[in-house]
Amino acid sequence: MVLKTKCMNAEPSVNDGLRICVMRDSRIYNRHLALFQEKFKRPMYDMQLKSLAPPTWLKDDYQNGRISWKEYVKNFNLVVLDDKFDLIQAIAFAAKYSDITLLCSEKTPEQCHRRLLAEDCKKYEPNLEVIIE
Repeated sequence: MVLKTKCMNAEPSVNDGLRICVMRDSRIYNRHLALFQEKFKRPMYDMQLKSLAPPTWLKDDYQNGRISWKEYVKNFNLVVLDDKFDLIQAIAFAAKYSDITLLCSEKTPEQCHRRLLAEDCKKYEPNLEVIIE
């Protein structure tokens, strides 16, 4: 099975499996939810795990240029990855048996926390296939 990442607005695939939103606040997508469901005949995501999203202060500091990407990653590791290792480990284990897709609002994965989450899952399940989109 596979653990994937993609933008929430990307077209869903039958291979997405369980679609998990890892955003703290998906209110910005409320206006898109009905359109997405109408267009693709499915909900935008199956579940939301807010605890795997960056805290608002961290996201704001990075987006407003107060910290670098390197500093963001360091803080994200401390605040989310290190603190939620049990949940991340559970996702990695589950992805061995069923496809899972981590979703957030970033269009590309280069500087996105969903990529950091997926890469962290490999620590717990080194043989897990991860596809970063």
